[in-house]
Amino acid sequence: MAFLFRFNALGSSLGGFDNDHFIYLVRADSLLAGEQPLRDFADAELRGAWPALTYAVSAWAQQLGGRTLLSEAYLAVGLLALAHALVFVLALDLSRRWSVALVATAVAVTTVPKLYNYPKVLALALGLWLVRASALRPTPVRLGLAALVTAAAGLFRHDLGIYVAGAVIAALLARDPDRWRLAARHAAVYVALTVVCLLPSAVWIQVYEGLPQYVRDAAATVAAEQARTNLRLPPLDPSAPFARSNLEVVTYYVFWAVPVVAGAVLLGRLASRHGPRPTRDARATAIGLLVMTVFVNMSFLRANLAERFGDGVVAVVLLAAWVAGAAPLWTSTIVRRTVVAAPIALLVVALGTSSVLSEVARELDTGGLSDSWEETVRRYRAVRDELARVPPAVWTDADAVGTLRAARYVAECTGPDDRVLGIGPVHEIHVFARRRFAAGQAMFKLSLYTSEAFQRRALERLSRESVPVVIADIEELGYFDEQYPLVSRYLAARYRDAGVITVDDRPRFRVLVAVDRKAARMDARLGLPCFV
Repeated sequence: MAFLFRFNALGSSLGGFDNDHFIYLVRADSLLAGEQPLRDFADAELRGAWPALTYAVSAWAQQLGGRTLLSEAYLAVGLLALAHALVFVLALDLSRRWSVALVATAVAVTTVPKLYNYPKVLALALGLWLVRASALRPTPVRLGLAALVTAAAGLFRHDLGIYVAGAVIAALLARDPDRWRLAARHAAVYVALTVVCLLPSAVWIQVYEGLPQYVRDAAATVAAEQARTNLRLPPLDPSAPFARSNLEVVTYYVFWAVPVVAGAVLLGRLASRHGPRPTRDARATAIGLLVMTVFVNMSFLRANLAERFGDGVVAVVLLAAWVAGAAPLWTSTIVRRTVVAAPIALLVVALGTSSVLSEVARELDTGGLSDSWEETVRRYRAVRDELARVPPAVWTDADAVGTLRAARYVAECTGPDDRVLGIGPVHEIHVFARRRFAAGQAMFKLSLYTSEAFQRRALERLSRESVPVVIADIEELGYFDEQYPLVSRYLAARYRDAGVITVDDRPRFRVLVAVDRKAARMDARLGLPCFV
């Protein structure tokens, strides 16, 4: 059901994917062409170590299923559904209540994480599964699996490895505090195995970038991202209780209320002299969940809150499930009922707010799930057939709508070995046109790769490539000239303005063409130079 809920809602513009999803797909295309981050293109976005799984897994999916968006849809939606199924199993194990497991999983699904963020959801779910497994019995096999998952999480995105590692180490140390040597040995074995798993990646970084420089570049990227997405919570507006801004704020407080309640329950049970105390595995699991939840909330809950809840929801709902499962430790009936009711109430509130913020009713209707099984199957087949045809092999007027007018132009007016320099959020153009990005730099936006060193490296690569066309988002040009002055001056000297491409009757893209390249013809639809 989780798979069909997301998959059946795809289709239409860009196949139903967000523009940001193509930031990763354009690099997957580079991997399919034999390129790798750091060696062949810049990547300081916490994903550049080999193997760069965020791009590599998408590339593998396309190698298996074909170079279409259907392969990416099966991958992203399928792994999200797998993570949510794992949430259900873990929530049931932690709470011992079907009702809690169902509500927890419903919250995870209805927060609707962005499809390109499936690595976050999957890494946290697998990480917490191994926190639980290691808390129950930290055997060498389980510690090895935890190390492997931690390394894989870090190779998807480095901070994910930190969250998983922090939770696992905290759980291992909390499991046997009275036998600190045993706990330290378990933690040391886990850390050592993780280091072994990541050693080839570290060697790759050292060879092609240098570890110190890579760390500095990554830190600069993180700082730029934090400055751009700094959270500013609006005040609650009592006059419009169901306003979107109010629902976002309420959900934010729920995400932080869960670890507060869990911490209070755990401390209260450990400090009490009456009644049973948590078992070693329950204590270790709770502390691992708490560490993960706090890390994730601090990192993920930033600007554009409604789009970020789904990324870290896994830790929150599983911690709530643990609280509900801790109720039998209390001897008082009132306290037991309160301990069960508090996390369930928080989960129900989160379910209500997320259902509105994510427009779940509309998504269910779009996918046919609110109609009938027959309509659901029909919609699945329609989406499957549509995504199997994009990017199109041969362009038609029906395909070239919206921003894809630019993709059609690039596909039909440049050669397969040509590259395209993109300025601003234009990544879908590269993917739909099947053209690699130029200058070894997929990002000329968001204040990334703006240092003189990055710009000079980009220019050195650009001088060796065939780049007949530059596609620039018109709204980004002023920013580009300011942030990338060296590249801007290079383009001014070697490219000329060929015209604009309109989207919805408004100028959207500025097209620059190389002054030393002679046009073979003019594009009949747009009146722009073609070089093939």
